[in-house]
Amino acid sequence: MTKMRKPMRSISFLGLLALAGAALHGQPTTGAQYWSTTPPDCSALQENPVVITNSAGTTIGYSCYVTGTFVWLAAGGTWGTSIRVSAPASGAIGVDYSFYDPTGNNLSLDTSTGASLFPASGSDVNFALNANQPSEVRLLGAPSEATQHYPTTQTGSVYAIIYCPNAMTCETVLPQLLYSFLPIQPWSLSVPISWDFFYSPVQPQGAWPQWSATGINDATHFVSLVIYNQDTLATSYTVRVYDSAGNLAGTGTTPSVAPLPVFSDGSFGEGGTYGALLSKIVTTPLPSGVIKVLVDGGSNYSAVAALQFSGPSATSLQVAYDSAPSTSSATTSTMRANVKHQRVSSTPKRVFQTLPR
Repeated sequence: MTKMRKPMRSISFLGLLALAGAALHGQPTTGAQYWSTTPPDCSALQENPVVITNSAGTTIGYSCYVTGTFVWLAAGGTWGTSIRVSAPASGAIGVDYSFYDPTGNNLSLDTSTGASLFPASGSDVNFALNANQPSEVRLLGAPSEATQHYPTTQTGSVYAIIYCPNAMTCETVLPQLLYSFLPIQPWSLSVPISWDFFYSPVQPQGAWPQWSATGINDATHFVSLVIYNQDTLATSYTVRVYDSAGNLAGTGTTPSVAPLPVFSDGSFGEGGTYGALLSKIVTTPLPSGVIKVLVDGGSNYSAVAALQFSGPSATSLQVAYDSAPSTSSATTSTMRANVKHQRVSSTPKRVFQTLPR
């Protein structure tokens, strides 16, 4: 069953820090204080603060929070994924990463950090960071394949919840995910997080009905796409390719991508993710040279990532808000209501262990 978006879920405290790979079960009340002892003003984020408790269930503080998705992970086989984040100068943060497979079900992975002696296993990693403290979590692969050095690539998505003592810290924190294909190819691709909502003028939302990117296609250059369903309806996406003159050169559709499941208590699960080469989606011959790629979900919201491969090199492409071909501007789409109130419940959250300095 898909894990609900409720941080009160069973938490496997960061085994990254444990000796001999054992998980930490203590609930600290000291360390990186990513909460305020009085409820902070989270109105700039259009939310109410959540309660932070110790292991006895006693309230020790209150946090603002922000949420978003990394639409694709690739761990094991020839691929490696790392997630990096630093706490802003304005305050400490609590970090919670959850892993899901392409259909939106829980995905168990081995993970490690530079401070760990042994990998930890699970579908959830959480920790706290002091102000200005950086971190990197490496996703290694399936726990069952550890003794074989993770020969199979695991794919899916990562959902992130960041807790902060004040709105400013949440408005400026910015995690990023990186793929690498070393040592096979010198590919290292940085991917931004797709935030759930327009909560800050310096942080764009990651949910929108239409997206576009500009790439190059020829004998040695190709583009790949990842589409994450940010809506409650299963959706097949129309992908259109335009040539250098702006003419429609090809159209294709993706398979149906699983939606965000809605549970009886109003909480959400994780949506599905689909990744493929552009040439696998648009099967007619693609034009050579510079192309525009438009991903159209109709009235359904999604998040999109695009990658450009150029011989032995690769890069992430800028993905822009766009509109359907029948409309004249992106203003015809409306900002979606904030769904994260239903993804992150109002129940108290247990405090996280601080990552060692």
